[in-house]
Amino acid sequence: MQKKMIAIIVLLLGTMVFFIIQNSSLKNENLTLTEQNEQLKNEDVNKPDTNEQMKEAADKFINGYFNYQDKPAKQDVESYATNEALEQLQFDDAEGLEEVYSDADIETIQSSVESLSLYEGQSLDDRVELVALFDNRIEVNDTSSVVMTIMTLEMIVEEDQWKVANFTFTQQ
Repeated sequence: MQKKMIAIIVLLLGTMVFFIIQNSSLKNENLTLTEQNEQLKNEDVNKPDTNEQMKEAADKFINGYFNYQDKPAKQDVESYATNEALEQLQFDDAEGLEEVYSDADIETIQSSVESLSLYEGQSLDDRVELVALFDNRIEVNDTSSVVMTIMTLEMIVEEDQWKVANFTFTQQ
């Protein structure tokens, strides 16, 4: 009987040691998961900030280029665009408008952006595609017209700042 009692005590002690080790292991795993959860929460908090910075840069680029009197100014957009994107832009006098208004002398040209909406598209490691929809109001010699503009912008991080690397747009 004493052998059975010793066997039961050893079995109980073994079970107790097993549960103590399991408890310790689960506590460590819980601590690790809690730390990972905090890191993910911090990343989620920073992501909207990054998206807002990207959208703000795109907004300033669009408003800087399409809001002008007489002609767009390079200094209004150059801090929000890469050199490659700047090469795609025209900063000369109203190119092409002479053909449309051939009978009249062009005295004033004013362009403005209305109802700008930005939508995030595809995203790769360091590049994000944005789609912008806005109305471009153009006034030539007090004659006003509004065209809907659809613009696709490829945004990248350059020198720790979001910039437009490439873009396409159509006006209808």
